[in-house]
Amino acid sequence: MMKHKADMDQLLKQALSPQEEPNRQLNQNIIRQAKEREEMGRKYFGRIPATAMIAAAVLLAGSVTAVAAWKYLTPDKVAEVMENKGLAAAFQGDDAIFINETQEYGNYKVTLLGIVSGKSLSEYLVEDEAGNCTVHDDRTYAVTAIENADGSPRPAVSDEDYGKDPFFVSPLIEGQDPAWYNSVTMNGGYGESVEDGIQYRITETDNVEMFADRPLYLAVNSGTFYDQEAYQYDEKSGKISRNEAYDGVNALFSLPLDPSKADREAADAYIRQIEEELFGGEDARDGAEGSEGSEDGAQEGGAAVQGEEAEDTGSESLEWTEEELEQKATLLDRLTQVLHPDEEGNISYSYEIEEDGAGSSGTIPMDTLFEEGETGMSEFKTISRGEKGERSYIETYTRNEDGSVTLRVYQWEG
Repeated sequence: MMKHKADMDQLLKQALSPQEEPNRQLNQNIIRQAKEREEMGRKYFGRIPATAMIAAAVLLAGSVTAVAAWKYLTPDKVAEVMENKGLAAAFQGDDAIFINETQEYGNYKVTLLGIVSGKSLSEYLVEDEAGNCTVHDDRTYAVTAIENADGSPRPAVSDEDYGKDPFFVSPLIEGQDPAWYNSVTMNGGYGESVEDGIQYRITETDNVEMFADRPLYLAVNSGTFYDQEAYQYDEKSGKISRNEAYDGVNALFSLPLDPSKADREAADAYIRQIEEELFGGEDARDGAEGSEGSEDGAQEGGAAVQGEEAEDTGSESLEWTEEELEQKATLLDRLTQVLHPDEEGNISYSYEIEEDGAGSSGTIPMDTLFEEGETGMSEFKTISRGEKGERSYIETYTRNEDGSVTLRVYQWEG
């Protein structure tokens, strides 16, 4: 303990000797040093004792945000826990933005700790349908902490309860419908760890700094995919806001990125690229609205097809009749749902296939599936692959006589 006290005294002496208040980056460095000394031989760093907190409160007087950060691992330490040294170094650099904002909804607290963007901070591999891998090295990384509001610990990764209350984390761009433009279409991924009862996640997507000349957000909602019920999108103004009536987590943080890093030309090209992948080009968007693009959970390589367009996908399964599906694929009865249109004529659904990492979630306007008065199975189907790539999953939509719609999911070994 004498060694620890001497180290803390030295830290205080170093920090208090300047005549001006420490800046934000220095505060972060002091926090990191104190935690390292207090934890000494441990691999990961947890909460610090009350005595150290008191000393830090004196040292960081007037900086409430920095004091609050003592409760959590700093973003660079989260990266170290996940064995990403390059990203840890990036979070120690000048380009890192520390936010430390907490929002609480229902039984959970969500804290956005920080964000960093840049090239070659880490590598992200994207595999196309042919099995070819492409490295995406210009990325944005956001670190969040999720905890139970009552102070009880989050389940460890090895616990049976881990993942039973999932969360979806994604940057959102003002002016772009988040149902289509979220981490699924932005080559997103994440790593996660639970330390000292707090669930940490590093979410990565393509670099969003190109959009820094407009409001950007980080959304955290309950569920595996983007939930359109959790947020409201104003098509006229392009503004994105929380749905106050939503029963669940729907945190929405503003991302304070540097507007000077915006690139309008690159941003427009990026949006066109996503539109091409989703709709076959901007002109096709109106006809596709509410169909496959609304199903935010569709796996990479998935396709949505209506009628004769199925031939272009190279997937014969999308042309099968209901009878052919029964013969060639396996109906997953447990996923069958009877859906009832809302007041606006939309149906919403969500499901997961845990054993294969597949699933889907979305809201679809009825008039994109059926003609007025039409019953039976819609020509429109969707197909997606599980994470292992060994199976495909086909969704069908059947309108019943009472106006409800039956969603069925088939598993196909192809």
